[in-house]
Amino acid sequence: MNKLPKESKSFFVILVMYLAFISLGLPDGLLGIAWPFMSSKFDVPLDTLGILLVCFTTGYLLTSSTNGQILKLLSLGRLLMLSCLLTAFSLLTYALTDYWHFAIIASFFLGSGGGAIDSSINTFVASRFNASTVNWLHAFYGVGATAGPLLVTFLLAHHYQWYHGYISVAIIQISLSVLFLFTQKYWQVALQEEEHHSGAEYLQTLKLPIIWINMVIFFLYTGLEQGFGQWVFTILTKSRGIAAEEAGLWTSTYWGSLTIGRIFSGIVLTKITVHKSIKAALMGIVGGAFLITLDINNFSTLLGIIIIGLSNAPVFPSLISVTPERVGKEHAATAIGVQISAAMLGGSLLPGFAGLLSGEFGLEVITKVFAIAAVVLIVLYFVSTGKARNK
Repeated sequence: MNKLPKESKSFFVILVMYLAFISLGLPDGLLGIAWPFMSSKFDVPLDTLGILLVCFTTGYLLTSSTNGQILKLLSLGRLLMLSCLLTAFSLLTYALTDYWHFAIIASFFLGSGGGAIDSSINTFVASRFNASTVNWLHAFYGVGATAGPLLVTFLLAHHYQWYHGYISVAIIQISLSVLFLFTQKYWQVALQEEEHHSGAEYLQTLKLPIIWINMVIFFLYTGLEQGFGQWVFTILTKSRGIAAEEAGLWTSTYWGSLTIGRIFSGIVLTKITVHKSIKAALMGIVGGAFLITLDINNFSTLLGIIIIGLSNAPVFPSLISVTPERVGKEHAATAIGVQISAAMLGGSLLPGFAGLLSGEFGLEVITKVFAIAAVVLIVLYFVSTGKARNK
C-alpha cells in the first residue's frame, strides 16, 4: 500500500481533498432550507439564525486559527476523520434535539469540525497547485452545498421531514470518517514529503497593509456567498410568496451555479489571468445582487440568483491561490489563516446583521444589505491590487 508511485499518491490525495470539501459543503447547503422549519421547532424568531452562525463561526475560528498546532499533533488524515465524526454528531443533534440551547452548542462543534480542515487544506493546496486546481477543489464544496438543499427539497416533496436531511448527511459524514480512518497513511506520507519552512513572524505579517484589506475582502465576499445561500429560501417563501418546493429548487440552483462556475473557472484560468477573472466575477456579483433587490419579476430574480452563483464561483479560490505571490511565500501560511478566519466571520456576521435588520425593516432589507456589500467589495479589490504591487 505504501509502495504506490508518487503520481498515484498525488492523485489520491487530491481525490480525498475533494471528498473533504464535499463534506464541508453539505451542512452549509442544508441550513438555508431547514432554518424556517428549525426556527418553528425551537420556537425562536427567524432572525435568531445569527446566533447559530456566530457560534458556528466561533468554533470555526478556534480550529482554523490554530491548525498549524493541531497538525503537529495529528496527521491530516486523522484530522479529517475526527472532523467528520464531530460534524456528524452535531448534525444529529440538530435533527434530534428539542432544545434550542443544544442546537447552539452543536453549531459550535459543527464549526470546529470544519475549521481545521478548511484552513489546512487551503494552505496545502495553495502551496502545491495552480489556481485551476484550487477552483476545482472549491467546486466540490459547491457539490456538497448543492446536494444539501436538493436532498431536503426531495424529502419534503415526498412527505418526509426536514430533519431526515440532517440524519442522511450525518450518515454520509460517518461514512467519510471511515474512509479517512483507512487512508491515514497516505496523508502522513503526503505531509512528510512536504518541506516545512519557518514562516514569517505572525505580527510581521499583520503589519502588511494588504493583509488587512484582504481580510475585509474575504469578510465581505464570504458574507455574500453564505448570506445568499442562507437567506434566499426564506426571502422567496416568506416575503415573495413562492412555494417551498420551487424556492428549494431555486436555492439549489444558486449552489449549483456556484459549483458549475468553479468547474468552468478552472478551465478559464488556463486561458486568462486570475486578476481578469476576479474583476469580471465581482462585476457579475454586483449585477446579480441588484437584480434580486429590484425584484422586477420572478424571472429576473431567478436570473439574479444564477448570475450571483456563477460570479461567486472563482472569487474565493482564486484569491487563495494568489495569496503567496501577493504577500510573499514567507507570509502565505499566516495570511491564508487570517483570511479564512475573516471569511468565516463574514459568513456569520454579515448574514446575521442583515437578519437583525430584517426584524425591524422586513426581509427585503437583506437583499439591500448584500447589494451594498457587493459594491464595497469590488472597490476594495481594486484598492488591494495597488497595495499588493507596493507591499
